[in-house]
Amino acid sequence: MNLFVPFARPLPPPAPQAGRPVARAAQALARCLFEDILPLWAVVGLDHAQGGFAETIEPDGRAGTGPRRVRVSARQVYAFAVAEELGWSRMAARACVRHGYRFLCGHTSAHGFLFHSLESNGSLRDGGHELYDQAFLLLAYAHAHRLLGGGEACARAHELLRQILARFPAGGGAFATRLDAGGPILANPHMHLLEAALAWIEIDDAPQWHALANRIVHLFSTCFYDRRHGAVLEAFDLAGKPLAEGGRYRVEPGHNFEWAWLLMRWERLAGGEAGDLPHTLIRFAETHGVDPVRRVAVNAVWHDGSSADARARLWPQTERLKAWLALAEESRAGAVEEAERKAAEAAETLLLYLRPSTAGLWHDVMEPAGSFAAEPAPASSLYHIACAIRKILAYAGSEGEAARRLPAPRLEREAQTAH
Repeated sequence: MNLFVPFARPLPPPAPQAGRPVARAAQALARCLFEDILPLWAVVGLDHAQGGFAETIEPDGRAGTGPRRVRVSARQVYAFAVAEELGWSRMAARACVRHGYRFLCGHTSAHGFLFHSLESNGSLRDGGHELYDQAFLLLAYAHAHRLLGGGEACARAHELLRQILARFPAGGGAFATRLDAGGPILANPHMHLLEAALAWIEIDDAPQWHALANRIVHLFSTCFYDRRHGAVLEAFDLAGKPLAEGGRYRVEPGHNFEWAWLLMRWERLAGGEAGDLPHTLIRFAETHGVDPVRRVAVNAVWHDGSSADARARLWPQTERLKAWLALAEESRAGAVEEAERKAAEAAETLLLYLRPSTAGLWHDVMEPAGSFAAEPAPASSLYHIACAIRKILAYAGSEGEAARRLPAPRLEREAQTAH
């Protein structure tokens, strides 16, 4: 028996500031998400034997085998909750979110911390606790709470935050990267803690979420941000000193874009003032981190703007898109036309990654010569894809497509067990 998942609710109408290229790109990305990506990952991507979600899907459409990072399921919970918000079937989204949420609850320690990874048979491979993993667990709890209701996810999130604040501090307002290992301090997990705090601020008025967000923004401005060059540095010693590689500091343009987007969200949701930081971060990344020939955001540059890794993964393209759209929304930024043009370019680049031979998958890495590496599609990218499409649809809007029907044949059993 085939179950068809409808494109249940119309998307919001076009926003007045949306330019036609952005709107066209938004519609193309929405079609990829609803017609190809979600039906595949909601079926093949669900692990019915071990729980949670597959780590990868092979180019031929089979779920990958091998060890799995537990946080991938947290990211998938977020992605399917966003899919419901954008108009995908509530029944299918709830089934996928509940499936992932139950898996996450079964893979935490007595203190509520998420374990790191599992063997292919579901046994524990790495029982350590990384800050990065806990940040995504908090994010998953926020979106599970919003979609599924009840108080359990909220209570779990509050307890997890309490444990993070008690057990992860590393001095200077920063948090340890991993509980059972000393240094270095990494900016990236803190960035995702900020993202999780902002997700909770949207749905929970508890003051600790504001305190967490403000703490991380302060840490960013006083430690992670290189004011001389306008870039985010990645790694620091326990005293907060940036760690050099051969006398140079590594900068990931995708993180510059992502921090800029989050700082603008922080201003809107928490009432903070980021000043020119978002604009400066975007300018560095666009000037030094976007290949002028391929028009892709590359993996890494050095702090002086020279190339460190000319390959280009999918996820920096999503962050470039989000950052330029957020900048276009800022009236004080002035150059709305330029921001929309850059956003449209980023969206068209992202679409290149979403057109492999198997519909619903994606290319993860573009080589320096412009070809894509032949490898499985990582499930972790769906978080980035869903977030970027959410942003471009919110900005450009879409009339949607009434009665869009998307095949998802295995969801019926999951949905029935959910009630």
